[in-house]
Amino acid sequence: MLKVGVGQSTDPTEAIETALEGSGQPDLTIIFASSDLDPNEVYTQIKEKVGNSNIIGGTTAGEFSSMVKKSENSTVAVMTLKSPYLKVGVGVGEGISKDPFECGKKAVHNAYVSLKDNPTASAIISVAFMNKSSSDLLKMKPFVNIIIPDGLAGTEEEFMRGILSAIGYNNYIVGGSSGDDLKFKKTHQFGNGVYNDAGVVATLSSALKIGTGYGHPYYPSDTGAVITKSKGRVVYELNNRPALEVMKELLGVDELTPEVFSQYPIGVKSSDVYGEYIIKSAANVNSDGSITFYSEVPKRSYLTIMHTDKKYIIESFKKTILNAIHSAGDPKEIGAIIIFNCILRHLLTEREGVNDLKIIRELVGDVPVIGFNTYGEQGSTLGGSIGHYNQTSTVLLLGNEVISK
Repeated sequence: MLKVGVGQSTDPTEAIETALEGSGQPDLTIIFASSDLDPNEVYTQIKEKVGNSNIIGGTTAGEFSSMVKKSENSTVAVMTLKSPYLKVGVGVGEGISKDPFECGKKAVHNAYVSLKDNPTASAIISVAFMNKSSSDLLKMKPFVNIIIPDGLAGTEEEFMRGILSAIGYNNYIVGGSSGDDLKFKKTHQFGNGVYNDAGVVATLSSALKIGTGYGHPYYPSDTGAVITKSKGRVVYELNNRPALEVMKELLGVDELTPEVFSQYPIGVKSSDVYGEYIIKSAANVNSDGSITFYSEVPKRSYLTIMHTDKKYIIESFKKTILNAIHSAGDPKEIGAIIIFNCILRHLLTEREGVNDLKIIRELVGDVPVIGFNTYGEQGSTLGGSIGHYNQTSTVLLLGNEVISK
């Protein structure tokens, strides 16, 4: 039904050959590669082995898979997917730093246009729609969009708005921003080619049960402030005072450093009915006393200082995986899990001695897994709010079971 292969190695050829043992000639090949490796060589070596398979991925701040015990660097992780119940299209939008909205529109348009016809998948989807109850049909989403935007452009929200303007809101969006192992110089995206300053979309139309999950390892404190002046990713004032002054008071520090920012992220409640906290990570302090964040911070929202501990890190990640399983319709057999994990969350788990791969194995067994440490994560909250997040994990889960079951 769904054949999945996984490989991870410092040698791209070895990684893809290992993956192909599990899947055969794939419909989709996912590449998460260290920026220490030449992206063109990585792509060329893998492309030679997968032929006409669609390819998506990017460079990372660490890559991991079910082939290893923990996140590694200087490797390439590959997942190959093959199924008669899967249709795939890949699109690319270039110039994401200059015109991210049009970049998003172009990428998703090209992905949908290039969707390979699959009569088997179409037939199963039709049968599912005929046999499912009305309540079940309301939960189904016809397409899943995996996105890999450039993680240094700082324009993920506008890129996603471009995507949504073209396809509407009744589709899954999940992904992660490409990285470069914390060099912060240049990242690359794979989308049936090698790109920089681009956004890539892989659209999956499938008769398989597919779901997504979203979660972060933080809980709210009783400390916070109202954002009284902001624009985009910059917060100028909190409680009608300079953001820098108020933030130092809230955290009880004399100086706001990257270490302080990563240790105490802020949470803003989502606008949907669940009101989940969405994490916003501060990037730097500006000379005018404002603070720039790694994601947009809406004016008049309430900023809450967030805390964490080892137990909560573990339980929150379990919940993220379980939510993805439930989102997929609780398949009896899981075919594959793809994880987009913030590099700051990864550093937190390293400090606290938490192993995400071990948690997955204990929760669902030895299922094929691939993921990378990102410069930002994209996905949906439980209430359906679609956004760009920080210090978060977003998950795509494919069941080895068709939706008509």
